[in-house]
Amino acid sequence: MSSHQLISLASGLSLVTALVVLVSRWSAGARAPERPSVALPTFEYRAHGGSGWIDQTLAITNPNAVDVAPVLAFTPVDADGRALRKVRVGTAYGSDRGELVVHPDGGFDVLNFSGPDADRVADVRVTVTKLLVLPAAGPSGYIEAKPTRGGEAVSRFATFDAVVLENPHPEPVTRRVVHLVYDSPRPGASQQVVHVTPIGDLAVVPPEGHLVVPVTPPVAALIRDRGAGQAVSLKTYPSR
Repeated sequence: MSSHQLISLASGLSLVTALVVLVSRWSAGARAPERPSVALPTFEYRAHGGSGWIDQTLAITNPNAVDVAPVLAFTPVDADGRALRKVRVGTAYGSDRGELVVHPDGGFDVLNFSGPDADRVADVRVTVTKLLVLPAAGPSGYIEAKPTRGGEAVSRFATFDAVVLENPHPEPVTRRVVHLVYDSPRPGASQQVVHVTPIGDLAVVPPEGHLVVPVTPPVAALIRDRGAGQAVSLKTYPSR
């Protein structure tokens, strides 16, 4: 039996309504498949995160007892609920590619908008096109990415050649690391991510241990060029 199950969904989701689908799980020699119900995630777009928090986030509620990795599609809308068809939506954590794992206690992605009328986006309609249901719930809680140079801790604004991930859990955690560059919005507008630079590949941090993720010279140069004089951050997110 496959350890993962894939659900293909064509219907859209509102921001407040959870739909329920049935997944067939076949086991060798079984006369009939089990049909456990899997509730789809629900979403809430937040244009302003408030002091100390990221703007333009998509909060994701996972009502299941196991982790899920959705593949999402987005329709940005204006204040009157009209679709803005020429606006493109990007993500920092890859929820549009099934890259973001959402634990039962929830998660979020960071959206950005580009193209004509991007400044008119007031909300986002979300469609789940696929849902990967993982066999269990992994350790949750934020894992910080600490930048270092020559093994010494440095500021995220400095040049760094590695990031260190520390895992307080008694089991492994799987994370991806990204360097985010933010714009300088006009007063009252939300701040958005303008550059996303992945650092390394999928990182598996050992139980109650740490992992050093090297930053290659080309990636370091990209981070330095994109982030010069800008607001930046280093973030991790659960992934697979």
